[in-house]
Amino acid sequence: MKLSAAAELAVRGAIIVAAEYGNGPVTLNEICRRRDLPKQYLVKIFSSLSRSGLVRPIRGKNGGYVLARNPSEVTVLQVIEAVEGPTALNYCQEDPPQCDHVDCAIRPIWAELQRIFREKLGSVTLADCVNKSAD
Repeated sequence: MKLSAAAELAVRGAIIVAAEYGNGPVTLNEICRRRDLPKQYLVKIFSSLSRSGLVRPIRGKNGGYVLARNPSEVTVLQVIEAVEGPTALNYCQEDPPQCDHVDCAIRPIWAELQRIFREKLGSVTLADCVNKSAD
């Protein structure tokens, strides 16, 4: 499985906003500058993050985006799924499954990989990412 460019950019942008948690809004221009990200793409991504309730837009001269919750309460999985929707490693892991071969020999392996993938990304918070980048 390969994450979309939107998911990767969303995680990168969210980490920057998380690093500034409590210091006021961060503009898209600043996010783009810090990580050399394309602004036209981030507009759509941050719109999705806003709709999902992960970031809050602040309007006005000193506006930008702030994290809607503490960075320790926002997981990487939540950020990814805010822009991609529910993640699935393959068709039989979608909900509902797009594969009708319930007795398939490889299905349990896909299910285990799906569980590990979701558990890992669901256990890593933006705070964890900010702390790692500060090391």
